[in-house]
Amino acid sequence: MDCDPTFARACSSNEPHLLTQGDLNDIVRRLNLSKKQAELLGPRLKGWNLLRQDTKLCFYRGRHEEFKDFFSQEDGVVFCNDVCSVMEVLGHEFNPDQWRLFIESSKVGFKVVLLHNGNKFPSVPLAHAANMKGSYDSMKLLLGKIKCDEFKWKLCGDLKVVALLLGKQLGYTKYCCFLCKWGSRNKKNHYGKKLWPKRTSLTSGEKNVVNLLLFFRTKFICLLCT
Repeated sequence: MDCDPTFARACSSNEPHLLTQGDLNDIVRRLNLSKKQAELLGPRLKGWNLLRQDTKLCFYRGRHEEFKDFFSQEDGVVFCNDVCSVMEVLGHEFNPDQWRLFIESSKVGFKVVLLHNGNKFPSVPLAHAANMKGSYDSMKLLLGKIKCDEFKWKLCGDLKVVALLLGKQLGYTKYCCFLCKWGSRNKKNHYGKKLWPKRTSLTSGEKNVVNLLLFFRTKFICLLCT
């Protein structure tokens, strides 16, 4: 109360505080409510006379309208077609070097978001694909839709995503490490040899590399083991 004048004034008065549109929006955002949940909360508060007269309850039905034109759907992928405009609407000064790409792959689809390097801003969704199997071709399609080559983001993801982007063979492979020439079947030197030579290149057709590179190794800033 001593450091927050607004809170001190609210506590000093016994009169009920009527919620404004900003107060209601803040509650919905902090509770992470969906559109349907927000529309359920609003009428309840209105029926209890806890909202101001100018507070709109149907506001959440169209809150996606300002972003709708910045997203497209093609080939089973919903993706952002204008990242700069989305950042402008969100009030962020867009600098690709201050954001990193995060790709999550599962058996049922992909999800791509932008994460702020300083974690000062929430994540920004870029694309998602449902019912699309995680494969090299689907990953290539996804990167093309979001124009990854144009913005040159760095990337963080799990080892499966890394393997797909580097064109590696999935599953049990002989050369499973993409950083060195360590062979998973070289059992004689598994515990005796600690230092393995670094791989200078990833050539298609050699050491479990089956496809061309989609992402350079220098662009990976974080590997998540899941």
